[in-house]
Amino acid sequence: MSVWTLTPNPALDFTYRISELTVGVPHRITNTTVRPGGKGVNVSRVLASLGIPTTATGFLGGANGARFESLLRAVDRADLISTQFQRTTFETRISIAVVDDNSDATVLNEAGETPTDNDWDALLERLREGLKPGDVLACCGSFPGSSDPEWMTKIVETAHSRNALVLVDATGRVLKNACEAGVDLVKPNDLELRETTGKTSVIEGAHELLRRGVGIVITSEGAKGMSIHGPDGSYHAAPARHIEGNPTGAGDASVAAWCAYITGALDIEAPAVPLQASDLKAGLPYAVALSGATVAMPVAGEVDLTIYNQMKTEIEVETL
Repeated sequence: MSVWTLTPNPALDFTYRISELTVGVPHRITNTTVRPGGKGVNVSRVLASLGIPTTATGFLGGANGARFESLLRAVDRADLISTQFQRTTFETRISIAVVDDNSDATVLNEAGETPTDNDWDALLERLREGLKPGDVLACCGSFPGSSDPEWMTKIVETAHSRNALVLVDATGRVLKNACEAGVDLVKPNDLELRETTGKTSVIEGAHELLRRGVGIVITSEGAKGMSIHGPDGSYHAAPARHIEGNPTGAGDASVAAWCAYITGALDIEAPAVPLQASDLKAGLPYAVALSGATVAMPVAGEVDLTIYNQMKTEIEVETL
C-alpha cells in the first residue's frame, strides 16, 4: 500500500521580506525565497520527513512548472517523492507573500489557469494506471481556474475503480462533490464544516456529511485538537502542550499522518478496511502530534521530529 498526493492547483510560492509594508510606495526587498507550494505537495514533504515515500501528481506547465519540479527535486528527502505531474500548455500559477519585520504577511494568490478536458482526462488516466488496491490518494487544495467541480467526482470514481481509498482536503463545491461521490475520508476544519453543512456544532456537521455518503469525517479544530467521526462513533484528541509558530501547514501534516496510518507506515497496526472511527481513533495522537510538530517550523511541509516523537506519546483520546 502506498500514498499518492494530488495537488490540482500547485503554485510557485515566493516570499519577499521587507521592513514594513506601506501601500503606494516602493519597497526594498531584504530577502527572497521561492519554494514549491501546494497542499498535496506539503503532504508529500511531511511524509518524506518521516521516511515515507509518496507519488505526487497534479498539473504543471511552462517555465514555472519546470522550476517547480526542479525545486521539488531539491527538497530534503526528495528521493522519497516520485513525481507524476500532468503537463499543461499554460504556466503554473504564482503565489506571493510579503512579510514584514513583525511577521505580518500579505498574500497574493493567482487563481491558476483552467486545464482542458483533455488535461483532466490525462490526469485521471495517470491515476487509473498508477493506483493499486489499498493505496490512499490524498486530493488536497483548490481546483485551478474555473474547473468544473464534477472532476472531483471523477477522481473519486477513478480511485475507487482501482480499489484505492480517497482522502479529500478541499472546500466549497469541490468538497461537496467529494461527499456526494462517497469519498472515504474528508478533513474539513470547523469553519469549512460550518460553511458546507450550515451546522454550528462540529458533531452535527460531521454527521451531516456522514449522511451525505462520506465514510469518515476528520475535523481539525486548531489549538483545540482534532476529532474523527464515523457511523460507529466520534472521538477527539487535543495537544498536551501549546506550540508557538506558523499554523499554515498544520492541516496538511494531519492529512499526512492519516495517509501514513491507513497504509501501515506508522509504528502502529494499520486499521482494517472498511474504515471505522473506532479503529481509526488510534491514529489521532499521531495526527495531532504531527500537526503540532509542523507548527513549530517556519514553513509548511517541514517537521520538527523531536516535538513529533515527544507529543505523540503525551496525547490521550476521548470519546465524544
